[in-house]
Amino acid sequence: MEQKARLNLSLDPGLKKETEKMLDSLGLDFKTAITVYFKQIIKKKKIPFEISDSHYYTVEEVAGANWRNIPDKTEDEWE
Repeated sequence: MEQKARLNLSLDPGLKKETEKMLDSLGLDFKTAITVYFKQIIKKKKIPFEISDSHYYTVEEVAGANWRNIPDKTEDEWE
């Protein structure tokens, strides 16, 4: 019989509950989901999904804090 390794971790209770609901709807338990996840890490030799910090620039970051005043100072060639 193959010996099993134990993995203990602490999670935010809300995250655990929401994850459990989602896994239940997929017919999975935590052990199966984590096993699938770990096998994908090994197979793909990376985290099996993209982890990123998508940053969307605000108008202020692109045009400056006073961007609303710029049209007032711009000459209108249509006049």
